[in-house]
Amino acid sequence: MIEWVVGGVLLGTITGLMPGIHPNLIAVVLAGIFTDSTILIFTTALTHTFLNSIPTTYLSTPDPDTALSLHPSQEYAKKGRAHEAIILTIIGSLLALILMIIISPLLFKIIKPLFRTINTAIPSLLILTATFLIIRQKNKLLAAGIFLLSGILGIISLNTNISEPLTPLFTGLFAIPSIIISSNEKTSTQKLTEPKLHKKNLKTILKSLPFGSFFSFLPAVGPAQAIVVQQQFTKQKNKKDFLILTGCLNTINIIFSLIMLIQLNKARNGAIAVIKDQGFINIPQLSNLFCIALIITLPCTIIGILSSRLFLKLKNIINPKTLNNSIICLLVFIIFILSHTKGILVLVIASVIGYLPYKYNLSKTTLMGSLMVPTIINYLH
Repeated sequence: MIEWVVGGVLLGTITGLMPGIHPNLIAVVLAGIFTDSTILIFTTALTHTFLNSIPTTYLSTPDPDTALSLHPSQEYAKKGRAHEAIILTIIGSLLALILMIIISPLLFKIIKPLFRTINTAIPSLLILTATFLIIRQKNKLLAAGIFLLSGILGIISLNTNISEPLTPLFTGLFAIPSIIISSNEKTSTQKLTEPKLHKKNLKTILKSLPFGSFFSFLPAVGPAQAIVVQQQFTKQKNKKDFLILTGCLNTINIIFSLIMLIQLNKARNGAIAVIKDQGFINIPQLSNLFCIALIITLPCTIIGILSSRLFLKLKNIINPKTLNNSIICLLVFIIFILSHTKGILVLVIASVIGYLPYKYNLSKTTLMGSLMVPTIINYLH
């Protein structure tokens, strides 16, 4: 078992630090190699949540779970405090993991009746969430247009024979426009600053547990959207809380997805779906994974801190424009390998749409229509 855990941490480190490589893809590959790779897949996915904010912050290349944390982390990076932003997300992941395991017995008691209550209302809840994300914008009509435009692209991407369609879709919507824009902005030399936490920040983590658990019920509404909604309801709008929430909700999503799988036989994301196919169905197996999760928290935290320091040094050494151009080339190469010519076409169109919120000073939440619109249509059919 030790080799599976070590292997999962190593793979999770690769997926967390390498732009464009998601643990869902690794899970599919592992399932094709091993008949039972549950521990390996789970450890990979969990490790990924500790590290995926690093390329988001230093390279402006988010995955779907960190897409909306890009702007706050970039602001930290512009001030030379990128490492501090990483520490905040790691703290969120670490404490959320421990707290979720502690309250898991309670979740087992409430998850079935809660799901029965909201299951029939899922389409309405998705529409309400989409409406909420739009009406909080200054230019609501334009925000709705971008939301629908990204939704149409999402429908086309997900219903066309494209391998790994989310990679070119999210890379174009969130990463490419951000990288291009950041190339023309001045950034400070990165320093090893540490965050100062207060009781209010710890309360943010506690409040993330019910929000993260509730939004885990809703398809196409992941950690990124849960952060936005939670901040509006709790009136916590500072960037420090946003980054802590990013770490919290990413990790909560993985743990809660496992509980949902056992209680409801539903897979919340790609990696968990693969675990389901391999026969993960009982509480003893879950207890085993929880023990593994607690064991790897320390190495994941250490790897996250050391990786951030390495990225910090590289960021200070390499010319920003050279680095950004290299990242774009790498992303295009990865997408071509994974999704071929159709993926490149989606990437180009998504990049144009992804630029619109920057041009008209709107929130990037308008781009989440790429997942929400196809899901709403699917439920209404």
